[in-house]
Amino acid sequence: MTIHLFSSIEIIILTSILYLYFLAIFSILSKRQRRVKFEPLHRFGIIVPAHNEEKVIAKTLHSLKDMDYPHGLYEIIVIADDCTDNTAKIVREMGMCCMERFDNSKRGKGYALQWAFRNIKLAKYDAFVVIDADTVVMADFLKIMNNRLCNGDKVIQGYYDVLNPERSPSASLSYLGFALSRNLRYAGRTSLGWTTNLLGNGMCFSRDVIERFGWGGFSIVEDIEYEMFLLLCGIRVAFASDAKIYAEIPETFAESRIQRSRWDIGKFQILRRFFLKLLIKGVKEKDMAYFDALMELLIPPYALFLILTIFFFLMFMATNYNGIDIHFYIWAIIFLALFLYTLAGLIMARASRHVYINLIYAPLFILWRTFIVIHGFFGKGRIEWIKTERS
Repeated sequence: MTIHLFSSIEIIILTSILYLYFLAIFSILSKRQRRVKFEPLHRFGIIVPAHNEEKVIAKTLHSLKDMDYPHGLYEIIVIADDCTDNTAKIVREMGMCCMERFDNSKRGKGYALQWAFRNIKLAKYDAFVVIDADTVVMADFLKIMNNRLCNGDKVIQGYYDVLNPERSPSASLSYLGFALSRNLRYAGRTSLGWTTNLLGNGMCFSRDVIERFGWGGFSIVEDIEYEMFLLLCGIRVAFASDAKIYAEIPETFAESRIQRSRWDIGKFQILRRFFLKLLIKGVKEKDMAYFDALMELLIPPYALFLILTIFFFLMFMATNYNGIDIHFYIWAIIFLALFLYTLAGLIMARASRHVYINLIYAPLFILWRTFIVIHGFFGKGRIEWIKTERS
């Protein structure tokens, strides 16, 4: 590699880091904003897609049932999707609505949500919330969503946090990605009037959005697909950092492999599908929200971003290192900026001591993520949704 090529790579990496810091500044400033609180006005339909979730569904339903919101203003609807266990039985024994769906030809959460919105009487509700079956919901979740809807937001994403970040190095390092995105990117986008990520869990949609569009995401990353579709239709996702939900993530590297491959490849597929549409729309309307969405798709997940940065640094050292020159200082600035960015995310997330301790496994995690990317993109076989085992 020539020094000119490395200069271009350095510019790309620095530009990406500056973009991340730009969003981080607005995310931090947004924490100081005071929001108007409203009386409970909206009636919510809470949709809980569930596929063989007998181990965890009761805990989720208890947390939903105990929310600090008038019980007459929300209804819990479980979609038992191709269940072969006792999920539906448990739901009904708890006295809650359970709709069963059986369709082996259309598998996955996206099709379950499409079916649900087609079969539920939409007019009964003012808004819909989607909660995964392994989720613990904070008591004020609906109050916050009600406030956001009263303020004019049409689609809102809650703060999707990790229930088990301390149980293993894999969980802690996966949690790091959650901490950085939730605390240093999403709120900044909302304060700038752009769109934030849909995360598949803790999502809220006003009824008119569902009436107009139904559910439109069916890929292996259906939430990102639907987010991009809505953006192109003029609907932006707002981030509610105070509306918290907690769910489990895989605790071992082996359990995480399929999930990570699905996210990495799925995001690349969405980029290919929406790149030109977002670019053309952004140029035509001169709206930074579309370019921001492109940046979100172009910048890889944080672990992959680190992998690529380390790779190019090692290539630079092997082929073009000529002592301590301007390029060496640029790489030093890059790694310092990444370290401070990581530290800021963990501090804002109030990560526990165990999470910091588990960071010593970061080199192993990076090697593992490198293997996942190579296997995912060049390995044989189709990547599809596979259920995460619950503890």
